[in-house]
Amino acid sequence: INTMNYTKKQPIGEMYPCLQGEGKYIGIPHLLIRVTGCKLRCQFAESFCDTPFASWAPEKGKFTLEDVRDFYKKYPHIKYTMITGGGPTAHANLLQELCNIARNEFNHYITIETEGSEFVRTEAQFISLSPKLSNSTPRPGTMNPYTNKKVTDANKRQHEKWRCNYDAMKELLSYHWDYQLKPVISNKSDLIEFKKVQNILEVSNDKVYLMPEGLNREQLTKRRQWLSDVCLQEGYNFTDRLHIITYGDKRGV
Repeated sequence: INTMNYTKKQPIGEMYPCLQGEGKYIGIPHLLIRVTGCKLRCQFAESFCDTPFASWAPEKGKFTLEDVRDFYKKYPHIKYTMITGGGPTAHANLLQELCNIARNEFNHYITIETEGSEFVRTEAQFISLSPKLSNSTPRPGTMNPYTNKKVTDANKRQHEKWRCNYDAMKELLSYHWDYQLKPVISNKSDLIEFKKVQNILEVSNDKVYLMPEGLNREQLTKRRQWLSDVCLQEGYNFTDRLHIITYGDKRGV
């Protein structure tokens, strides 16, 4: 029985139409719903999380579930939904209701973009799992440009507590219809570490999309050729980051 209040603002920070920028369904028009808040809050070699407004400095929710329904009605020609974050599994009831609306009311094919920190049963057909490697762990003492504060030991501890919840990841992959693994790769050591994660999760190479780290075209270009060669040699899929290539580090695309 649904007990959610449809007129109350939920922790949803953004909703907009876009082309899927990464992975198996790259280039396909989607309706994006971004849930705000994340248990991890990543810091990479050259960048922090690419959506800090949903993680490091999470914005307050702006939309109700009635707003979500109105959003779908504005774009009847689009039949794919991407629910992302932040970390959408941190809001289990909301995530389940968003999937219910998308699939059962508007007949959408749903992708959940998640870091895999928690397991939630949903009506989604596709899990896009981005397991976070040690290259994502916050480094205490460095300045965070999004909070104007230094990264703390508490930030690191929180991140490491949730980063490797492999039991939750296995449940997400086994419960839902289909999936992909989409790790952020910066160098060879990241690749070696990811292969260990891949082995734990028992995922074959054809379900993996290796993605270069980068918040701008230049950073992506530095890693694209090497990572493409790895995919050719080892049978992985390569995914670029279409939204960054096209628009740069810009919101709402």
